[in-house]
Amino acid sequence: MKREGGGLMQFVKFCVVGVLNTAVDWVVYYLLISYIMFDVSEKSLAKLISFIVAVINSYIWNTVWTFRAEYKKTVSGTGNIKTGGTVFMRFVLVSLVGWGINYLAFRATISQISSPDIIALVVASGAAVVWNFFVNKLWTYKK
Repeated sequence: MKREGGGLMQFVKFCVVGVLNTAVDWVVYYLLISYIMFDVSEKSLAKLISFIVAVINSYIWNTVWTFRAEYKKTVSGTGNIKTGGTVFMRFVLVSLVGWGINYLAFRATISQISSPDIIALVVASGAAVVWNFFVNKLWTYKK
């Protein structure tokens, strides 16, 4: 077994953050449409806002818990806030591509099988999790 924070344990942490982050996304969306945005046409805006909040939340937790060692190595000795900003921008880019992969995998699965949407949601989430974990580990949090 690898040291704590590496390998399988790191992937488990990433998945825990992902589940909690999904809850943040959904709760923010629900609060926005229930208490702030009453017009049905504002649901897309509410979803955009909840996605942004979720990405920021995910970045914080993945930086301080999942990829802590990688982040420390990336910014150690630099004293440069620009490096931290670069990591954040990479994280956002990976998240946006991950969202695209999730969407495309969902559409492809729905069009290929005639089964409940839940199957497509699981396939889409799985594809995005694999992308997000490995690209964040190998690129986002590296110098």
